[in-house]
Amino acid sequence: MRQRFVFVLYCLAIMLALVPQRTLGQRAAPGPYSFACRSSKYMLDDFDKQPSVPSPDKMKAVQLTKHGKFRVSVGRTIVSDLDLPDISCNVEVGWSPDSSQFFISYSDGGAVGSYHVYLYQVVGSSLEKSRVPKIVAERFKRNHWCNPRGNNLFFLDWTPDSKVAFLVGEVYPTGDCGKELGVFRGYAVRVRDGKILRILGEKPTESIEKKCRTSGRLVLPSE
Repeated sequence: MRQRFVFVLYCLAIMLALVPQRTLGQRAAPGPYSFACRSSKYMLDDFDKQPSVPSPDKMKAVQLTKHGKFRVSVGRTIVSDLDLPDISCNVEVGWSPDSSQFFISYSDGGAVGSYHVYLYQVVGSSLEKSRVPKIVAERFKRNHWCNPRGNNLFFLDWTPDSKVAFLVGEVYPTGDCGKELGVFRGYAVRVRDGKILRILGEKPTESIEKKCRTSGRLVLPSE
């Protein structure tokens, strides 16, 4: 829970100049200002510098552009310019181990905004948007919801074979969310068809997060 809370407050810390200078385009080692196990992290001013996040096989890339979009390319071919809504801070971009998928996550309103996840698959020279984040968000909302703010959604990692993604749904950790404040659950989802394979409670989810950030490798516990 502490890792998640510190991550949410990162935007506020940036505005108050309370964090050290970051290295542009740095592959984020597990730390308090990244949620995902393996990602590159950015703020809004980084779009002007147009950093690029290459896939593990170096054949694809996601680039932040001056127009506030994400340019996806395969080799020298531009596949798409993604224009995502209401980007505010805590932007993270990361690729799956097999270089076939990438995620983008961010807050839509600084430290007090909601956190969103977008997941895409590169198929040849085209791009397909995955329904996995929406499926997880809707499933979490069935049992946990904050009327004043909505919920947060975070992306942790893929399994080493890139077939299963792990996302975390969270009720925003503020008093106006009532007794549900800060409640979270982990979801292991098969990417191919969006089937939720497992829903994990807070204790096992925290354990998975900790081990993943330490090792850079997502390992789901045996049932």
